[in-house]
Amino acid sequence: MILGIGVDLCHVERIRRSLRGLGDDWIDELFTSEERRLCKIGADQALLFARAFCGKEACFKALGTGRTVEISWLDIEILQSASLTTIRLSGGALRQLQKITPPGCTPVMHVACAGAAALAQAFVTISAVPALEKA
Repeated sequence: MILGIGVDLCHVERIRRSLRGLGDDWIDELFTSEERRLCKIGADQALLFARAFCGKEACFKALGTGRTVEISWLDIEILQSASLTTIRLSGGALRQLQKITPPGCTPVMHVACAGAAALAQAFVTISAVPALEKA
């Protein structure tokens, strides 16, 4: 069963300006060290940061909360490699995922990020599948 769907779209130039104008303080507030490492090895760092930002925003929406004080930007990690994007939750985001997952079910999350020079986008789905019984 589908528990939540979230989508986000942003202008890459907005993220590029934030990277230039706000620098490491802004990056440290929004992105984990692993996200920063992965974004910085890409040819277009601003695009990768924009995709990660959209992934976080889409995840807030899929969790059904929007941005709250209970869920930090760092509680949602969007990890991008050349061929795969994954999502990892901790802290308040993980607690919210557990809260919306029905008893006897296991949550499954999918993230898709895309973008080009002008726009980045992300789509997050959260579903629940029956948990396997332990023998």
